[in-house]
Amino acid sequence: MRGNRFPKTVITLLVLISIVGAGWYFFKKYKGDNANPASGLKPRVEMGIGRISNITDSTIDLSLKLLVDNPLPFGLDIEDFSYLVKMNGVTIIENKHAELLRLEARDSTVVELPSQLKIKKLKAEGDSEAAKGEDSANYHFEGRFHLAKPFLGKDTIVLDMDKRLPLYRLPKVEIVDYDMTKFRLSKSQVVLKLKFSNQNPFPVQFEDPSYVVDLGKQKRLAEGSVKGTTKIKGKSHEIYDIPLAIDMGKILKATGQLIAKGKSLPFTLYFKSKLVSENEVFKNSDVNIIVNGELKDLETVQKNLSK
Repeated sequence: MRGNRFPKTVITLLVLISIVGAGWYFFKKYKGDNANPASGLKPRVEMGIGRISNITDSTIDLSLKLLVDNPLPFGLDIEDFSYLVKMNGVTIIENKHAELLRLEARDSTVVELPSQLKIKKLKAEGDSEAAKGEDSANYHFEGRFHLAKPFLGKDTIVLDMDKRLPLYRLPKVEIVDYDMTKFRLSKSQVVLKLKFSNQNPFPVQFEDPSYVVDLGKQKRLAEGSVKGTTKIKGKSHEIYDIPLAIDMGKILKATGQLIAKGKSLPFTLYFKSKLVSENEVFKNSDVNIIVNGELKDLETVQKNLSK
C-alpha cells in the first residue's frame, strides 16, 4: 500500500504544478504591458467611419462604428470609455461613451459612437494631404475602457488601432457673382451664381437646395429654392445660376447701406440641402452652411475665375 501511495502523490503534485504553471503563464502573457492585441489574449478594436448626418460651416456630426472583439473565455463589463481619433497625428475627435458595455465571452460587439469634429482641423489636414496628391490618410483610434470590476489587478484596458482610410473632403459652396434682372414695381429677381466644389474622387449631389441672403442689416433680402438634384462630379466644380425673389422695399433699404459702405457691405448666405452620394459616408447628409463675406470678395472671386 505504501509503495502505491508515493507514485500517486507525485502524479498529483505534477498535475497541480502544471495547472499552476499554465495559469501563471496566461496571467503573465495577458498582464504584460497590458498585453498585445495581436496575441489574442485581450480584446481588440476595429474602427470604421459611419455616416455623416449633418454638416455646418464649423462642425460635422458623424458616427463612428467600433467593433470590439473579446477572445477571452469570460465576459467583461465596461463601465464607460473615453476615446480619441487622430488623422495623420492630429486629434480630430475626442469624446466619451458613458453607457455600460457588455463584452460577451468569445464574441464581438459593434458600438455606434455619435461624434462631432471641427471642420477647421479636418480642412487644414485635408488640404495639406491633397496638396501632396494623397487620397487617403492614417487614422489612429485609442480608447481607455474602464472595467466595472478589476481584472488581474487592472481597472482599465487601453486599446488602440491604426488604419489607412480614405481622405474625406467636404464639398464647398461659394457665392461668385450676382445679377439683378426682371425689375418690377413690387418685386424683382436676382440671379445668384453659386460655385459648388467637390474635392472627393466620387460624385456628390445636392438635393432640393434652398437659399436665403442677408445684405448688411437687411435680413432675408432674397430667398429661393431649386427642386431636384445638382450633381458635381468627382474632383471638379460647377457654377449654377440660382434665381432668387427680392422684395423691392427691402432692396431700397439695402441700397442706402450700399451707398454708405460700398463694396465693404457684408452679406450672408444661408444654404440648406440634402447631400446624396454613392459613398456611404456622405449618403443622405443634411447640409446647413453659412457663408459670410463682403461684396468686394465677389469681385476678387470673379477675377480669379477669369484667369
